Amino acid sequence: MRRPTPRRFRLASLGLVAAGALLAIGLSPEFALSVLPALALVVALILGAFPGAELIDWLRECRSRPTGRRRPVDTPRQRCAPYVRPAGRAMAFALAMRPPPAAAARA
Repeated sequence: MRRPTPRRFRLASLGLVAAGALLAIGLSPEFALSVLPALALVVALILGAFPGAELIDWLRECRSRPTGRRRPVDTPRQRCAPYVRPAGRAMAFALAMRPPPAAAARA
């Protein structure tokens, strides 16, 4: 059996995608609209276009470029407060969970 040429393979693939798109439109137009971006991407890949390839190459080049080393900047360190106010029983009482008032429980 002879192998199909790339051109025949592309034509056959595009025919299958077109038939699938027509079938999807016939069954459910809403489904066809939701699948339309995926079909467009498949058609672009079948035709040999690779969307986003240039962007990936550009990002790879930007990432691989050596960057100059930055010298550390002398900034004064922020110091912590020398004294921390103790929180004890008063804060514990303030944060304690209390039941609702008796008047609200009767209603």
